[in-house]
Amino acid sequence: MTIVGRPRWVRAVLVAVAGVTVTSPAVAIVVAEDELEESSTALGAVVRSFTFVMAGDVLEPPYNLVEASPMGMEVFDLRLYVEHSTADFKLVVHDHFTTEMQSHALGSPLSVGRGSTPARWLPLHYEIASDATSSLRRDTDWLYAAFYPGPLTITVGRQPVSFGRGRLWRTADLVSTFSVTEIETEYKPGADALRLDWYVDERSSLTLLAAVGELESSEHDLEASLDGSSFIGRFTTGWDRAELGVIGGLVRNDAVLGFDAALDAGAFDLFTEVSATKVTGESLAAPAVEDTDVPVLKGLVGATIRPVDRWTVIPELYWNGFGAWHAEDYLPVALSRRVAIGEQTGMGRLYAGLSTDLELHPLWHMVGAQILNVTDPSGLLLLGLTHSLAKNVEVYAGGYLPTGRLPNVGEFSLRSEYGNYPYFVFAELKGVI
Repeated sequence: MTIVGRPRWVRAVLVAVAGVTVTSPAVAIVVAEDELEESSTALGAVVRSFTFVMAGDVLEPPYNLVEASPMGMEVFDLRLYVEHSTADFKLVVHDHFTTEMQSHALGSPLSVGRGSTPARWLPLHYEIASDATSSLRRDTDWLYAAFYPGPLTITVGRQPVSFGRGRLWRTADLVSTFSVTEIETEYKPGADALRLDWYVDERSSLTLLAAVGELESSEHDLEASLDGSSFIGRFTTGWDRAELGVIGGLVRNDAVLGFDAALDAGAFDLFTEVSATKVTGESLAAPAVEDTDVPVLKGLVGATIRPVDRWTVIPELYWNGFGAWHAEDYLPVALSRRVAIGEQTGMGRLYAGLSTDLELHPLWHMVGAQILNVTDPSGLLLLGLTHSLAKNVEVYAGGYLPTGRLPNVGEFSLRSEYGNYPYFVFAELKGVI
């Protein structure tokens, strides 16, 4: 891929930096608090500004129909929340308004920087205004109540759901997952679910989850189907230096069984995840899976290493049984519904990754990630810097550098995975209460 010209790159960086200077931090109000009754009620707001600037050959003809390099996007997000807690009950409501503006009438390429929301059932989304380059929408992202009868926790409503131990990939995160280029991972989009957590003892717990939704309906009009729903059970137990988890259930018409484990080895921690998925005629399409009689395996192994106190390094090796071995087979995978809904985050079979976090100063962190599709080969490099401006205000800026062969336009085929990504600069200013 040809490096973007220097003037455009400098201009993109300046636009990104400018995007984080126009946002003000959040304001919160504690309405009531009673320490004796163990109850509290809080109202708050989180204001976030995201700036994305993309550039590169893939945004220019002949790879794109129009000249769209560089392409800018600005997302302004206002999240309003109320949380009420007592000793045996909790109510959480997070409602947010999102304004999105972009310089060209194109979608964000490959969902770069923003992930997919899970299939939902409740009609809590409203498009206030929308045209080719801008939109204003409202969405109730979290709306759930939790009850604590004895050793049980019962949670019902739109809630964040996360499973798995990996940093870059999670094979057990079956209900919804983040994109590998997701900028904001603190607030995971909620799924409409009923969840039961039974704490068997101090080290063992059982989770039962029913998340219902409809893949076909973008309006979320109280419709549900099996291909948009998941029914999962997960049991975890632990020892002094180890923990083991087993997960299984029906996920969008697929029967899934898996396990995960973590081991404290003293100087470093080890973790692994493995899942087996039985694909049937009722499953979502899996173009790269040739033998549907054999369960499709996904798995990863990784470690958390701290060479020094302020430096964390996490290497991972990931096997994606739903991916293809050869780049010429990527296109059907890329266009499949598994990729569209975020269930599948890679088109290849074998990946290696490394994520790092270096504390330069208590207020400054340098973060990085390197992802390699081993069989292309192609890669994606992230380098970012975070700075705490105040107690609850943080700025985050950085960029992604892709490497790999560009698509073959004449044959309408892909020649690598990350060669299809644009160069990508981002900036975020977040005030969290």
